[in-house]
Amino acid sequence: MVAAAALDPRCYHLCMLEELDSLTEKLNEVDAHVRFLREENQQLRHQRAATENELDAMKKRVAVAMRRLDQLIERLPPEAQASEQA
Repeated sequence: MVAAAALDPRCYHLCMLEELDSLTEKLNEVDAHVRFLREENQQLRHQRAATENELDAMKKRVAVAMRRLDQLIERLPPEAQASEQA
């Protein structure tokens, strides 16, 4: 009887529909996850760009500060410069 039920076209059709429903659900989950990851990736790209811009600005500020320090050191009297280099 079990073999006959397994060969019944109606049972086969229902089994296939159940499998298709299960696959559809899994594909929907994968699709949702991919969309989430794409959005997160985009946010991380924007965040990285903002961080790189901030780093560039900080590097420029450090360079300006270094130039100012060099200028101040050059204005020091010679004996002060000698003690600075020692």
